Amino acid sequence: MGRPNPSRRAGPPRARRLLAAFALGLCGCGANSSPTLPSFDDIDQAPAVIQAAAQAVVLVNMPSFAATAVFISPDGLMLTNNHVLGVSVCPVEGCYVNITFDYQRGAPPSAPVTVFVVPKAVDVGLDIAVLQASMGPGGAPLNPPNYVTIDSRDPAELLGTHVNVVGHPEDSIKKWSAGEVVDTDGAWVTTTAFDLPGNSGSPMLDDHGHLVAILHRGADGLDLVTSAGVNDFSIGTASSALIAAMSAPLPASMWSTSESTTSAAVAAQDMIYLAAHQPNAVVGGTSEPVLTSLGAACDAALAVQDYVTPEDLTAGLQPCFDAESWIQCAKFTSSTGSSFGVCPDDPADWQRRYQAIFEYWRSFNGELELDEVSFAIAALSTDSTSGQQAGAYALTQALSEANPPLDFVVAQHLAAFNITEYQGTSILQYVQNYKNVPDYALNGEFIVSAIQWLDYWALLTNDQLQSMLAALHGDGAIDLGTKLLIEQVEYNRGILP
Repeated sequence: MGRPNPSRRAGPPRARRLLAAFALGLCGCGANSSPTLPSFDDIDQAPAVIQAAAQAVVLVNMPSFAATAVFISPDGLMLTNNHVLGVSVCPVEGCYVNITFDYQRGAPPSAPVTVFVVPKAVDVGLDIAVLQASMGPGGAPLNPPNYVTIDSRDPAELLGTHVNVVGHPEDSIKKWSAGEVVDTDGAWVTTTAFDLPGNSGSPMLDDHGHLVAILHRGADGLDLVTSAGVNDFSIGTASSALIAAMSAPLPASMWSTSESTTSAAVAAQDMIYLAAHQPNAVVGGTSEPVLTSLGAACDAALAVQDYVTPEDLTAGLQPCFDAESWIQCAKFTSSTGSSFGVCPDDPADWQRRYQAIFEYWRSFNGELELDEVSFAIAALSTDSTSGQQAGAYALTQALSEANPPLDFVVAQHLAAFNITEYQGTSILQYVQNYKNVPDYALNGEFIVSAIQWLDYWALLTNDQLQSMLAALHGDGAIDLGTKLLIEQVEYNRGILP
């Protein structure tokens, strides 16, 4: 079933988002105080030299996440984090990645490009990865529209330097934040520039547009909230350490998809095979579908009866969840570039597994894993129409059995499968009147996703779509991540103001 992106959007853990929202609501700020809140600017508001350098910055989309990368040479050398395209993602032979140039306000929407990247330098401790990009294995190097110059700077000499972070927070349109280097620790520099998940791999540029560090991470939820507002900081790897690491050999931990291994290891490293578009792995000297290893690992996980915590259960069922990124029986081009998926030889077994996941979570703590009885079921169909019908049927059966109250998670799934009513309530009216729901501010991304699906099924006029998105974006109770998502939707629909 082809679907808008993002409908099952990856993002920061829900617990962290709820914690931040709760803490901000209890910040203790005086009635007349104005707490300091972090924010981003659009790249077209940056100084001209930063705008020029930003042409080298691209949005990176992988099967289960999005991030940022920057080109550092005219012949396609691309820099990002190890945790984006390093040892746990891209094998030594190379992998495929969808990148989007000029994904920003003021530029017309452009289609993602699928490129092949080969690791050239990876350092796990510094969290960096340098890769050679081409249009395909063995192809000519990619020629990006621009690239940044790396200015070798030691952490100590960067103290007090003004830096500009350019990237795609929450896989949004390109954003810019600025700050100052205020601390160092080994190869790390700490700056006051703001970032969010998705900024991983963003360059830290000096005011000449030269790369002086690469962003590693930002603050955790508890680090952010104070009684006066929010602290914003980011940590990056100084460029001198980056340059030194570029001449080192690849780490021994880099995976090879051509080497023989075990079924358990394939299940644990399946996302590397997926990134490499390799449906088979060499197991005990024999070529075997990766889905076979994932199916065996999923069955073993479902047979365990003594998970202690929800986190244990999530970790145990990871092979089952990973398989959802693999299985796509209907062939279509996704909105994030060329799709890669395989159709299992045993779709009935996977349907059984998805149903078992739903029932396991429901009996474990009452949680309803609706993705498994909707999107995952739909992906087992060989065309979008039958997928929509199969997903709608499975979802309806699951909701009939569990009978949960209508909330925005339920509404999003119903809207995705064009089910217009639940328990006598119109899904369209429920979403349109979102402010009538007491906790709507904690569910902004689900509201936006539901709006996208209502638009997909032509249940909204263009005026209604624009009005609802504008109202949400202007709502002071809605979080920044949701507002970035709204801008992404508006940009993709050509209605960004």
